[in-house]
Amino acid sequence: MKQKILIVEDSLTIRRMLTQALRQQTELEVDAFETLGETRHCNGEDYLVALVDLTLPDAPSGEAVTVLMERQLPVVILTADISEEKRAHWLEAGVLDYVMKDSRHSLQYAIGLVHRLYLNQQIEVLVVDDSVTARHRTATQLRRQLLNVHEACHAQEALVMMRDHPQIRLLLIDYHMPKIDGISLVRRLRERYNKQQLAIIGISGSDKTGLSARYLKQGANDFLNQPFEPEELQCRVSHNLEALEHFERIQDAANRDHLTTLYNRRYWFSEGQKWFDELKEQNVPMGICMIDVDHFKQINDTWGHDVGDQVLRHLSQQLKKFFPDALLARFGGEEFALMLPRFTGCALSNRIETFRLHMRDLPLSKDTPLFVKASYGVLSVDNMGLSEALCEADRLLYIAKTTGRDKIMTHELEAAAVAGAA
Repeated sequence: MKQKILIVEDSLTIRRMLTQALRQQTELEVDAFETLGETRHCNGEDYLVALVDLTLPDAPSGEAVTVLMERQLPVVILTADISEEKRAHWLEAGVLDYVMKDSRHSLQYAIGLVHRLYLNQQIEVLVVDDSVTARHRTATQLRRQLLNVHEACHAQEALVMMRDHPQIRLLLIDYHMPKIDGISLVRRLRERYNKQQLAIIGISGSDKTGLSARYLKQGANDFLNQPFEPEELQCRVSHNLEALEHFERIQDAANRDHLTTLYNRRYWFSEGQKWFDELKEQNVPMGICMIDVDHFKQINDTWGHDVGDQVLRHLSQQLKKFFPDALLARFGGEEFALMLPRFTGCALSNRIETFRLHMRDLPLSKDTPLFVKASYGVLSVDNMGLSEALCEADRLLYIAKTTGRDKIMTHELEAAAVAGAA
């Protein structure tokens, strides 16, 4: 993904405000220049978008916009004034948008637009329209927004496209199509995807009364009459994508432990069952591990609860680094769980043991020479269900805790200990 922004603006105040706000709010890199001449080494391969003043000292009539677009740079115009004629001209020429330099709100709009374009690089959309001309026009405008666009000429092709490209997040569906009209396609899609999974915008050039209401009643999120202005399409698309993302943030927050950002117990069981069933069906081996921080109450009593929280975050961060392929969760308190595909037996226990030793040698911080010791119940899952496997891993964890702590316990180690005692 491109992560650099180009600003070409002769006003030092606006240039500084935009640069500072972009760096703070988006964490993107910014190159800012006063004149077109200073951008001679800039090209479209380097930048996500260019914010360009229409009246620069060496390009007083918008020449900078044309030059940068010729270098394949997506351009957003910055201007203090723009007539309807100039607006139509530049939008027709292919600029992404324009921003009025008349208030802080306008500059904030520019920041939001840049952030939207950055996110759009990873978003897939589908345009469904039997008219080649209309479909290509809509698709072109969406590609200018840096979206990844697929096209389908009828409903059946759209359904196949959805099957083959499950990453598609937004559809724009025309009404008049052969065999299955747009509203019927919306109805079919809503049988498979709810509004939190997929956004749908109905489109039509028909003046048929009540068409927008019918689209919305069948599950469309929005409706557009053709022909539509580029700004209207951009705003509708952006608003619908932001609604999806807002729901995802809420849903993700509900599924995560707020302290460690790992999944919580409830979500781990829900998602873990899906993983478990899929891995079993594919005959992929898996391991499960239960983890409990040793003497955690003593850590809180000695170092304080803030340090106790740091210990949990520290352990969580290391778990994410060591086990990027695992389903991780904080079950509560100082207890954690992980499900690890493709690891069983010695390979599983060796990987967990390597992590245990790593944590023993890694201080909490330079200023806090505290090392996290924990006990581990490690299980290779065979012919048992998820709940049964968790209970067995928990039993092994209990043995590790009651036989000295700071160790891993597996069936093999348990059997060896029993044999040694005998």
